[in-house]
Amino acid sequence: MFKGAVILLLFFGLWQNTHARQATVTDTVSYAFLPALSYNTDIGFLAGGIMDRYQFKEGVRPFYSYMSTAAIASTKGLISAQLFIDRPEVFNSNFRVSSETYFSRFLQDQYYGIGNYGKLDNPPENKPDYYMFQSFSAGQTFSLRAPIWYAATNHHLDLIGSLDAAYQTPFDNDSTHLITLQAPPGYKGGATISLGGGLIWDSRDSEFRPTTGNRFRVEGKLANKFYGSSFNYFLLEAEARTYTSFHLIRKITFANRILFEHSSGDAPYWKLPYAGGEETMRGYPENRFMDDNMIVFNTELRTWLFSLPSIDAEFGGTLFIDIGNSFSNGTSFNHLLKDLNYTFGFGGTSSFFNENFIFRGDFGFSDEDMGVYFTAGYMF
Repeated sequence: MFKGAVILLLFFGLWQNTHARQATVTDTVSYAFLPALSYNTDIGFLAGGIMDRYQFKEGVRPFYSYMSTAAIASTKGLISAQLFIDRPEVFNSNFRVSSETYFSRFLQDQYYGIGNYGKLDNPPENKPDYYMFQSFSAGQTFSLRAPIWYAATNHHLDLIGSLDAAYQTPFDNDSTHLITLQAPPGYKGGATISLGGGLIWDSRDSEFRPTTGNRFRVEGKLANKFYGSSFNYFLLEAEARTYTSFHLIRKITFANRILFEHSSGDAPYWKLPYAGGEETMRGYPENRFMDDNMIVFNTELRTWLFSLPSIDAEFGGTLFIDIGNSFSNGTSFNHLLKDLNYTFGFGGTSSFFNENFIFRGDFGFSDEDMGVYFTAGYMF
């Protein structure tokens, strides 16, 4: 949710501080601070701010450290704050550690039911907030990556582990809301504590704006009441990303992603896989298709159209198609293929002062609605 909430249309400043060169090590620190003024179909108009800090050192890839902190509020009642820290080679080791701390209160969160694959009905008369509800969430996530094999400087296989602790609850929702009428698992709120592990293969030329290479990730997460979770469940996520570039007047990047998620046990509704929204299927609302499993295919053509060297800025565009759906455990593959949903659209990108700091605006179209999303960074 938070990543989709922030696009920085007004930049207050970005400055760079380069420390003295010692021996063969170059230590460069870049800061970006911008107020946020944005719009997102699912969240509304937004205001707030974000600050990113990048530190680079010679011989440390993709960076020495990265920190992002942000806080926003929206016209649909979202108040949210986040602190993200990513540190490769922590304590001069081969381990990469990242952590995220967040809290969020949302007065117009969205719930469309579990297994609701048909065309979405209009809200019942006198119930304009039928698909909306109020929610609060807070959490802390830690992840650890340890390299187990290198093929080249930017070709590596990593072992990953994670600890995810969170709390979420709906509040003050009466019978005019679908979530109250259906009372899905987790309707009364609760804590989720999961331990996870998996593998990542990464051969991309850049983590922030890749043009060539691949990234494959598979991770399983297990939550159990034995170590404090309110629910027992298992989640599996598998993702493949591929990037290739070619020249047709301009350099064009052909980017593709396949994402599959599976759940079993008594996972609460907010942990169930879903398709819809700016991170999966642009043009459908957030959480639109929710069930035990989800599969999504995203494909994009990306290019940078022109630059303004005087202000160190670049401007580009994207064309995209999103295909996918959610489905229950036991669904046959043939039935799934007949029930896929499609969206398509276009977008614009820009980058100021720091090539890694990308602003993106997407316009997605589905058979139910259209979505407008202004955010930071590529979708994948």
